[in-house]
Amino acid sequence: MIGAAIAHVLRSWRSLRLREGLAFASAGLLFGAIDLTSLLELSVGEQLPQVLARQLLVPLISCGVLLLCWLPAARSSLTHPARGARLVLATLLGSLLTMGVIYPLAWALPWPSLCDIYAASHGKPSCMNWRATAIAGDALWVFMPALMLVGMLEFRALRRRQGQTVEDLLREHSQLRRHALASRLAAMQAQVDPKLLFDALISIEQAYARQAPDASARLERLIGHLRVALPRLRDTGATLAGEAELIASYLDLLRDLDGTPPTFDCDLGPHGNRCLPPMLLLPLVQRALRLGRPTHCWLRAGPPLRLGFDEAGLCSDDAELVALSERLAVLDAKLTCHSADGRTEFSLELPP
Repeated sequence: MIGAAIAHVLRSWRSLRLREGLAFASAGLLFGAIDLTSLLELSVGEQLPQVLARQLLVPLISCGVLLLCWLPAARSSLTHPARGARLVLATLLGSLLTMGVIYPLAWALPWPSLCDIYAASHGKPSCMNWRATAIAGDALWVFMPALMLVGMLEFRALRRRQGQTVEDLLREHSQLRRHALASRLAAMQAQVDPKLLFDALISIEQAYARQAPDASARLERLIGHLRVALPRLRDTGATLAGEAELIASYLDLLRDLDGTPPTFDCDLGPHGNRCLPPMLLLPLVQRALRLGRPTHCWLRAGPPLRLGFDEAGLCSDDAELVALSERLAVLDAKLTCHSADGRTEFSLELPP
């Protein structure tokens, strides 16, 4: 038990931070400088350097003793119900130990104090008084400002802990939002437009009924689209190449349904394996087909990732585009749209 307490004290002393040492040193210099204005009224003469040295050294040593007593209490459990009492007792113990150090030091130092000079100039006895009441009064004089210093440090530490807790909660909330959004996007990715699927099946059935030469190819394209559009349950994201393949298979299905979807040009370079959230690009393609009749669509890896159409006027802020932008904002991504000269291009900036 005693060994553990000694180990805790030694660990706390080794954990001294620079700002804590500076706080106690600054407090000591401040207390030492409080009475220096009385030098204007006293005739110190050649003893000025010794008076200044003693006036500043003694409070610094006092704060050093207080610091050594405060550290073990400050490094104790942050949630212990008796933490406040520990800090008060440590400050009181430090004040008493300070008297045990200061009184012998003041008696041994050859330098006079301001009190000694004042007493000598007014014919009064020396300021060094070894009575118990005088020692208790001096200890109380040290205890009160020391307790205010300890309270200030504890309050600042509490504010830092609360701020860190808030930051951790906000970070956890952001991660939960990301996970929830990823789950929703994955669910969206796993969905297939039932009308599109129904129309494709009817088209294939009719093609086989009239013995069309491309009936088998149409069935293969539908199977290929389903393989791309229905990710495995363990998939939590997508790759740029996978999203491009999804767009291409979707446009092929539309072409089999006697539609006129745009041609698709894709240039991913070495970025095909880059991960990105699912269902970010295909909704933009579907939206463009609903709003207009582009004849050409292209995808460039960037950065930024660019999805373009050879038709202007596709940048209107409708509900679908606003919802997509909000999802991207949660993922720390940004979507911008530029339309001019008969073309519209979406730029997607993804976090690294």
